[in-house]
Amino acid sequence: MPVRHDTVARSAREVDVLREVDVVVAGGGAAGVAAAVCAARAGASVVLLERNGFLGGTMTSTSLGGICGLYSLIDGEPVQMVHGFAEEVRDRLDRAGGIRGALPWLQTASLPYDLFIMKSVLDDLAETERLTVLYQARLVEAGVEDGRIRHVIVRGRGGLFAIRANAFIDCTGDGELAAMAGVATEYDRASLQFPTAMFRMGGVDTTVAMKVPRDEMHRLLEQAVTDGYDLPRTAGGIYSVRDGIVHLNITKVKVDGHTPDTFDPIELSEAEREGRRQARLYLEVFRRYVPGYANAYILDTGAELGIRETRRIVGPHVLTSDDVLKERKFDDAIAANCWPIEDHGGGRSTRWVWLSPGGYNHIPYRALLPMGVRNLLVAGRCLSSTHDAQAAIRVTANCFSTGQAAGLAAVMAGSGDMASVDIKSLQAALKAGGVNLAPMPETANA
Repeated sequence: MPVRHDTVARSAREVDVLREVDVVVAGGGAAGVAAAVCAARAGASVVLLERNGFLGGTMTSTSLGGICGLYSLIDGEPVQMVHGFAEEVRDRLDRAGGIRGALPWLQTASLPYDLFIMKSVLDDLAETERLTVLYQARLVEAGVEDGRIRHVIVRGRGGLFAIRANAFIDCTGDGELAAMAGVATEYDRASLQFPTAMFRMGGVDTTVAMKVPRDEMHRLLEQAVTDGYDLPRTAGGIYSVRDGIVHLNITKVKVDGHTPDTFDPIELSEAEREGRRQARLYLEVFRRYVPGYANAYILDTGAELGIRETRRIVGPHVLTSDDVLKERKFDDAIAANCWPIEDHGGGRSTRWVWLSPGGYNHIPYRALLPMGVRNLLVAGRCLSSTHDAQAAIRVTANCFSTGQAAGLAAVMAGSGDMASVDIKSLQAALKAGGVNLAPMPETANA
């Protein structure tokens, strides 16, 4: 298909205002749900815009499979470091039978979860007074005047509508609203992490399969490569929450040998197809080489590709790899990150750079503040950070944490500027919501 570079005119038209509220949250993933629910609980009227027909973002649309960033591994045991809204989600999953407990691997741990129960838990959390969730609602445009967003235009299945608000929170993961509002962002095509197509296998003898050590799995998959299978990765995350079913985070999707530009509709479409092709390839290899998978089949793939990195805003503080690895603390802290740098770059391996056992760095409030728009906050994986730092702070637990902080801050700002929020008051509100900004366990000091 030839690529065209000409343009067409876009006709202006009036759009009906559907709602006027205190806060609009764009994106219903981990950050967006946390932001919207916490803002509504704090007394604001909130509209949460979600492009899918369900909440969860990467957790549910790409079938992520496990919550990363909740735990440090200390003396071989997972120790929970992140609480607050993330802890409420974990507790609800537990009570609904959606988790089996933390899974240690390498020098950290993650929390596998049941996909449908996660959707149900988020639905229940969104049943909050003053919160309206609009599904299948995609951002089209931001109306900006005098350095403030006045409204957003949204496309639903029936056409366009507008929503006015005092405060806006971008939790899209791609910085969509920030970009529409004209704030400074970075998008470095040369260094983007590779995306992954997540998938689940059924028909697995999980009593055997889940006992295969990681080193042995790596050896078996390397043998498959030696035998001629073109596997992009020979290690990855394999979880099981239900007997007979495993979730695999193991593909590495390339287009013409490079990281796909997921803002390019042609490359994104090719990447989606390539992800499913890789899933079929891994099914063949696992059946042939890995114990417990002889009768396996692909149960499903994620509804969309798992994208790790796109835009990042540029805020008053750009979180760096030094901030993460030197475990820096900040006076305007709003979250604690205990996840290492996990960079899915070139080659078949993943680059890990570890924090100390029980170690953590702070995420400062300034990293949520975009430059140039006074009533906008950004939470989740597109906050202000370098490529390396983003490889640590992008994970689910941090998205819950930064979303919780953004939701509370938006209520505190009201019709004022986000930069004027009193940090001590915000930190006190976070503490009241279960957040611990100094979570280092005593055992980590031994």
